[in-house]
Amino acid sequence: MDLYPFVVAAHVTSVVFFIGGMLMEARLVLALTRLSSVQQATALEALLRLDRQMVTPAMALTWGLGVTLALWYEWFRSPWLMIKLVVVVALSALHGMQSGRLRRGLWQGEVRPVNGASAAIVLGMLAIATLAFVKPF
Repeated sequence: MDLYPFVVAAHVTSVVFFIGGMLMEARLVLALTRLSSVQQATALEALLRLDRQMVTPAMALTWGLGVTLALWYEWFRSPWLMIKLVVVVALSALHGMQSGRLRRGLWQGEVRPVNGASAAIVLGMLAIATLAFVKPF
């Protein structure tokens, strides 16, 4: 039995949770700036739990399944995958920045959004999806 469709389905599902969670965090942090410090602290704790329990594991699963597929099908020689990996690393770094700002916001009592995070996430996902499905080169 060929496992490819199942691994791809699991990979795409983990991507949905990873990217969806990042977008939600980016948008909610913007909304948090309008709340009182007590409300902010409560919301930040909830966002950090979400990040630890869903977004970070989804990112790890996305990476693990993606690397598995690339190894199985020897895609590491493909230029499209190298470009895709640059974007994936950038999105992973952006996730780290967002997570760090959430933690610092909880400690310092004030959260600052990552400027342009939502746009970067959407554009990065568009680039990744195009490269993965079209495989232009």
